[in-house]
Amino acid sequence: MNIRDFARMNLMAVLAIMIAVPASLEAQRDPGFDEGATGLALALRRLPVTASFLQTTAHPDDEDNPLFVMLGRGRGFRTGLLTLTRGDGGQNEIGPELFQALGIIRTGELEAVHRYDGAAQFFTRAFEFGYSFSVEETFQKWGREEILADLVRVIRTFRPDVITTLPRTGTGGGQHHQATGRLTEEAFRAAADPARFPEQIRQGLRPWQARKIYERAGWGEGGESQEGPAAVQMEAWAYDPVLGRTWAEVGGEARSMHRCQGMSQILPLPSQYGSRYRLIDAEPAASAEEQDLFEGIETGLRRFLLLAGAESAKLGFLGAEIAALERDVAQATASFDATDPGKTVPPLVSGLKRVREISRQVTVTPIDEQVKYELLFALRNKESDFEEALRLAHQLRVDAVADDGTLVPGQTFELTVNASNGSRRKVAVTRISFTQARGAWEFEGQAETFWELDAGDAREVRFRVTVPDSIGPTQPHWVRNMAVDRYDIRQGADPTIPWEAPAIRVQVTYEIDGARLNSRLTPVKYRYQGPWVGGEQRHEIMIVPEVSLRVAPDISILPLSSAAGGREIRVSALNHTKGALAGVLRPDLPQGWTAVPPRHEVSFEREGQSITKIFRVFPPAGLAEGDFAIRFAGIFNGKEYRQGHQAIDYHHIQRRHLYHPAEAIVRMVSLDVSPGIRLGYVMGVGDRVPEALRQLGVAYELLTEEDLAFSDLGRFHVIVTGVRAYENREDLKAYNRRLLDWVEAGGVMLVQYNKFEFNDAQPGQGGQRRMGDSPYAPFPAQIGRGRVTDETAPVVLLEPEHPVFNYPNRIGDSDWAGWVQERGLYFLDRKDARYVDLVSTSDPFEYNRGEKRGALVEAEYGKGRWIYIGLGLWRQLPAGVPGAYRILANLLSLPETGAAR
Repeated sequence: MNIRDFARMNLMAVLAIMIAVPASLEAQRDPGFDEGATGLALALRRLPVTASFLQTTAHPDDEDNPLFVMLGRGRGFRTGLLTLTRGDGGQNEIGPELFQALGIIRTGELEAVHRYDGAAQFFTRAFEFGYSFSVEETFQKWGREEILADLVRVIRTFRPDVITTLPRTGTGGGQHHQATGRLTEEAFRAAADPARFPEQIRQGLRPWQARKIYERAGWGEGGESQEGPAAVQMEAWAYDPVLGRTWAEVGGEARSMHRCQGMSQILPLPSQYGSRYRLIDAEPAASAEEQDLFEGIETGLRRFLLLAGAESAKLGFLGAEIAALERDVAQATASFDATDPGKTVPPLVSGLKRVREISRQVTVTPIDEQVKYELLFALRNKESDFEEALRLAHQLRVDAVADDGTLVPGQTFELTVNASNGSRRKVAVTRISFTQARGAWEFEGQAETFWELDAGDAREVRFRVTVPDSIGPTQPHWVRNMAVDRYDIRQGADPTIPWEAPAIRVQVTYEIDGARLNSRLTPVKYRYQGPWVGGEQRHEIMIVPEVSLRVAPDISILPLSSAAGGREIRVSALNHTKGALAGVLRPDLPQGWTAVPPRHEVSFEREGQSITKIFRVFPPAGLAEGDFAIRFAGIFNGKEYRQGHQAIDYHHIQRRHLYHPAEAIVRMVSLDVSPGIRLGYVMGVGDRVPEALRQLGVAYELLTEEDLAFSDLGRFHVIVTGVRAYENREDLKAYNRRLLDWVEAGGVMLVQYNKFEFNDAQPGQGGQRRMGDSPYAPFPAQIGRGRVTDETAPVVLLEPEHPVFNYPNRIGDSDWAGWVQERGLYFLDRKDARYVDLVSTSDPFEYNRGEKRGALVEAEYGKGRWIYIGLGLWRQLPAGVPGAYRILANLLSLPETGAAR
């Protein structure tokens, strides 16, 4: 697209695309920084500033939160975070969600983080496929050009002056980080080149050349680059009197919101925290002895004159207007009074009118279109800054609350808009307007209005709102593509935003001293009492189908040896309509299969009622191994329903829904397990292994604290500790000696993987903690960092005659096929000679070469066996990997093979 094409475009429409960066969405915990006198003080810091900052990272929790607080809250810069993945391949320490469901949690946690550090949030389409030791593997799985395009899109949209990223080089693990650094370095120049990703230019974006790009220095395992100039030290330990804490303290509290990753909930105390960044590239070249990331960059209002450049002669008014704007800002700052924020209103109104007048004059003046674009982009951001400051000076607040949070198509609900004025001055309300994301909603009520809102007063306006009949459910616009490690994006959605826009947003327009002021777009939300601590929770209104179907299990293992008995599948139907509803549930079966019963009648009495029905499905005789899809339909009022939502709801994030088809995959597998196993299970963190035990037909008993402390453990053949159980089961730690005594007497104990909580933390010099041998293992041993990330990596049986590989299922090469994400992690590392490694495996990657042991380790202890399982069975079993089930069956069958050798 050439400059004439630009000139023909509707410039303001293009600007609307560019400045529509994500607003900070409400999470459940609000530090209050953006309201009241504190909010106004911080807003005043933004008025004299035009600088912008973008950081790119690979995963949620990679970001430098204290730096965001320092630059955004402290200096008033516009800040943004581009996180390439949503953390979907990580672990979950607060619940069972994995993959996309975990990505929803971690996206919500970043929203909660930004309530503290104030950054806008962006993403790419990259799916976190797991830990990686290879940049090349990362590029191949993500799609290098696709993710680079998303990076370029965000840079062109946000238009930062300075970009920081992760180290581009390093021999440590986690090469997603190095891949992020390399892609960001390329995007720094590519974003300025209209020949790169020209489809974005055709969509209305404009090229942008950031001034400087830095990489984090001294960050991560082996991640520090030795190239380039000395690193710039950004010291975030300054005390901020407005925040009442240091920037690092606020950043540390922001970081604590990454709860599913086990981030410390112990908040930092004041300390000398800083982070270092090394310059990668600059346009134009930067000073070799920099002291600050923004050194050499005009960050004040004089920047408007620099943007005008050669067109300054045609914009003769600009110099005087910018000088006057500086005086407005200085007067507003000087008049700030926390006990009477309204004192800042006159200079803020003057400044707002002035910015709008400058924008008007720039719009009508015939100047170079690119210059005009850049000026109007910067002016619109500054107009938003003044609008927000003026709102806070009047302490204007808008709440939009629905009387129902889950709405079905065609439903009518009541919406209450509460407008309040906390200042000592009257304001005039001239309009209440609505922005709809999808469909044509119907509103009954008085939107066109004029009324005065007295000092300290509030007023409610009610509307009757009808949901469009044809609207689809509320769900993430990013959809996992199982064929690649990249998300697909729903039609028309921006791939880089956290969520699609809320269903309805409300805006109130005020008149203040002759200036029009629009409130922020306020999402319509539903309020409810949270079950966790009884406090108020809120979530955006969500569209749901009239009936939601969920199937469990979604992947079902059916051993060929017991196929005649069929497989039980549970179908839960949830009624979202307002009254009674009747219908049927029925399965769609593969050829030759039967179901008992063939259908179920369902009769709901009320909204919110859930009914679960059980089907037992039977394959035809003589069926071989393979996958068979059993799909279910609910027929109500002549309409079919074939999907249901998984509610993802924690107290620190907003409730979201993830939809799944109402189907179960029945996987026929050649598999046996010893009958009559008596099993005790200690639940772990995010543990879905008990589901696999049910699939195998193994009865188990969940062990309570009382069981571990007092009960007769001799009734069990096998005791299994769940995923990372030693992290959250203090009773397991306390009574572990009883379990070891039980092993010594002849039991089989299976310990699934743990992290460093399994190692004994001993006090060392200077009060620091050092890791010693585990007090929970029978002999000296430690959990290490060993892992193998290639899910196809060869596995060598070091003890091929061991019963775990031979009874009742003979384990062969096919059992290691079809694994997902990894072979295993957190292997048993330094260990006593009495431990026996049963397998070894190795990655093909340069930074993780060499044989790895500790993935499956046995210790003979007295008459029994103690086995550590670093193999990723916990991840393979929910994915329905046949070999993982066969290995688990053999582990559970060990008591039948006799006492320890």
